[in-house]
Amino acid sequence: MQGSSPITFIAWDSANLPAVREVLTGLQRDGIYLCRGRLLLETSWLGQGARGFYATAWRWSADDSPLFCDLARRGELLLTISDTVIACGNEADIDAARDCIAQELIAVQNAQQLCELLADAAED
Repeated sequence: MQGSSPITFIAWDSANLPAVREVLTGLQRDGIYLCRGRLLLETSWLGQGARGFYATAWRWSADDSPLFCDLARRGELLLTISDTVIACGNEADIDAARDCIAQELIAVQNAQQLCELLADAAED
């Protein structure tokens, strides 16, 4: 699977910035992008004093699903791809996200479920 549509990460309320920084630590920075293999992730500024987080994966593959799931779950972020809004995590996380948005929310519990969902979304 190769990502055909960009994936956007947005906070459902306010992002957990320390967790976002920790999850993204291993990625190589190239200007405003973080890279690893095929992944090209554009992020908002994450330095000292950052107040929020926003990112777009312009290029991605199935191999990035565990990273995306971890980033969304720990960072308290939603993923959007086309018209689909996805929450990753346990029931409490998903309920909290659902309370903060007006759109229909698709819930996934783990990286494998996210990978399958992204494969379906990429085929649309």
